[in-house]
Formats: sequence, structure tokens, C-alpha cells
Amino acid sequence: MIKISTRLVILLPNIVLKFPLSRRGYLQSKNEKLIWNKYKTTYLLGTLYWEFLGIICMKRYKSTNEIPISSILLVKSIIKEFDIERCDLYNSKNWGTENDLYYLIDYGVNHYISTLYTNNDEWNRGSIWCIN
Repeated sequence: MIKISTRLVILLPNIVLKFPLSRRGYLQSKNEKLIWNKYKTTYLLGTLYWEFLGIICMKRYKSTNEIPISSILLVKSIIKEFDIERCDLYNSKNWGTENDLYYLIDYGVNHYISTLYTNNDEWNRGSIWCIN
């Protein structure tokens, strides 16, 4: 499956590759690496294997349609960078599951990057195209 927004996301059986398509996508990838390095021991984030020139390789998780509010509140309380107005922790597409645990799998947005979205429609739309 392929998803396209600010990054081209290719879902392979065990990994996910994210390629930046814009400055925002590049900044999201760089921020994702920073957040991973800072908070990987919390076990709240999907495993990031590597980042190179804005390209991300992550572990693939099972998708979910709902997120327990307790998981969202836990992430916001531990990862202060996500306690911002336009943080999309409530979007189930940004979460994955494994062994009945929830992991945040799209965590590249910070306050500055959230201000680069020009309007709420663009912010709420998420992935523009999805190809199976």
C-alpha cells in the first residue's frame, strides 16, 4: 500500500518507508528522528530503525480504528512536544497496535511544523491519496 501527503509512505510486510515530498515532510522526518532518540525508552512510539536525508524506515504495526483516550493522555503527559493545539494524536491513522499495546507511529509534527499547514482542511485531510 502507498499513502501520499507531505511524505510518500510505502507499507511493506514488516517495515514502513517514508520519503519526504516537501519541506514539511522533510522537517517531519527529521523531527520524528529527534523524538525517537529522546523518547524511545518510553515504549510509546513505533520503532524507528533509521533516518537518512529525511527518509525514515520504521517497524510496521497493525492499523487501528480507535485509540484509548488513556493512550493519548499518556503520550501527551510524557512527551511534552505533543501537548500542542494542532497535534493529531486523536487521528487513529497515526497509531498502530502490537500485542494489544498501542504505539504512536506518525510522530513527526511539532508546534512549528503544525503552523506550516495553511488551513484546517489541509491539516484534517491527512493522507491525500491511498493506493492499495
